[in-house]
Amino acid sequence: MNPIGIRSALPRLLMAFVLLAATLVAALAGAPARAACSIGACVTAGPRLASVDTQQAALLNPLLGGLLGSSLNLGVADWNTLAQGDVKVLGFLNALQATTNTSTPAQALNANVGIGQVAAALGAAANAEANTSLAGVLNALSSRLAGSGATVRVGDLFKLNADTGALAGSTLNALDMLTGLIQLYNYKNVLTTPQPVGISGGALGQAGLVNNLQLYAQVIEPPVYTCGPAGTQFHSAAIRLKLKLDLVTLTPVTNTLNAVPGVTSASVAISRLDVYLETARGEGSLAAIDAAAKAVTLQVAPGVADAYVGSIADSVFFNRTRTLSAADVDYGQIGTLVLNGVNVALEVKSTARGQAPFATSVTLSGTFPQSRTVSTSTAFVTGLTNSLVNNLALRTTILSTGLSSLILAPVANLLSGALQPVLTTLIVNTLSPVLTQVLTGIADPLLKLLGIGLGQMTVSVTGICQACDDFKLTKAVDKTDALPGSLITYTITYQNVGQTTLSGLKVQDATPAFTIYNAGGCGTLGAGLATCSLGTQPAAGATGPLVWTFNGSLAPGASGSVSFTVTVQ
Repeated sequence: MNPIGIRSALPRLLMAFVLLAATLVAALAGAPARAACSIGACVTAGPRLASVDTQQAALLNPLLGGLLGSSLNLGVADWNTLAQGDVKVLGFLNALQATTNTSTPAQALNANVGIGQVAAALGAAANAEANTSLAGVLNALSSRLAGSGATVRVGDLFKLNADTGALAGSTLNALDMLTGLIQLYNYKNVLTTPQPVGISGGALGQAGLVNNLQLYAQVIEPPVYTCGPAGTQFHSAAIRLKLKLDLVTLTPVTNTLNAVPGVTSASVAISRLDVYLETARGEGSLAAIDAAAKAVTLQVAPGVADAYVGSIADSVFFNRTRTLSAADVDYGQIGTLVLNGVNVALEVKSTARGQAPFATSVTLSGTFPQSRTVSTSTAFVTGLTNSLVNNLALRTTILSTGLSSLILAPVANLLSGALQPVLTTLIVNTLSPVLTQVLTGIADPLLKLLGIGLGQMTVSVTGICQACDDFKLTKAVDKTDALPGSLITYTITYQNVGQTTLSGLKVQDATPAFTIYNAGGCGTLGAGLATCSLGTQPAAGATGPLVWTFNGSLAPGASGSVSFTVTVQ
């Protein structure tokens, strides 16, 4: 068969076959042009709540509102919609590109954008998936958050280390993203002592213990979520909480005090307590990904949690650049002792350092998204409470003034002498169950709403990312017959038929035998490519190789073309 249609001497016939057999090569800088596959996973370190109850909703509003420096007032149904609402990563990235008016996902992630705009992008992604209830909550939330003014970069929270073509099966949880963005916002924009948010004891589920809580929250380091290959790292947030507790007044029995010689009357009232908590970030890494078995193995180490009781200056505790130490903790008044008719301030301080955790291997398999909570130990909170109790120091200061030394001197002697160990034991025994309840019933539930917990870290795998490169070249000629002196045009079409973007692309060809070069150029540019240049070509009338070089990344499914002309000899 002679497709070119030359029917003359034998050399001309040979030339015709050579024309179609010209060299055609696609080269990707540093990588093969075909069958290179990438495997990764998407992981978050956020709350991933299956559902939100009334008490959790009552905590989420002041906690996240406090971190924003404003107010949130979502109902239980709205919080549940967010907790149970997932959007596709690709859909969110596309919506974020439109919101930020950028050309690529990388540009969108690095653009400065308001939290309200990010919520709107999540809402647009939800709407595109016909999740109208989630879209409605996110759009309403977008309006409420629009007035915050300050901006964040989503890429500081969500690190994309995987090709976008590999993300088709991965999702993002709306509540995970919202809590992560608010923590990032707090870290970037709330630079001073946070404003306290009041929470009633009833809302905390602690009406018998707490009248009211003034909650101060600060993000020391925001979390990092990621999509990437094995070896990619992620982490939870580092948080500082100050819990200023107005207690239901405790009036312990003082028989042991009254039994001390010299004591004629003694009563104790404890009505306040300041507790400080610092949780370091929990660390994680993608250890292994088995796409065939649908299994992801993570190495996870929850952050260390430290607790303090007493008084720490706000300028110290909320200084992100300062590492806290026991020396920063001063005595804080918790109540009064009335001893022989004299008012005495009861002041305490204590520190407790959590045990550094070991990394734990966790494998999640099957259907994604899937979550797991990793704990340092089952007795972590108990150990932290016991350390606070065992390290508790008591100081007494006489408040009454204008009394005779005949009255004050005996009281002072009692406080520094025989009464001191008995009083310390009474205060320790009274505060021990209170501290246990504060840590387990207030602090830990608050932190868990951020995916942390005391000695805990919640991790979620939201999808496995798998994609393979595949590249196709086809070459066409514009004539079926050619005679000596004829001009022939070759068109080379290139197409990305894989799932990942292709960069460093080159197309190589050469003038066929029995032809001389005339001219060449770039045709239609494939989507995602920025420029095309014919950097290597023969001189007109000569023979030799041609090399087209492209800048940018050819998108999955995109195609383009180049061409050149030769003269038949």
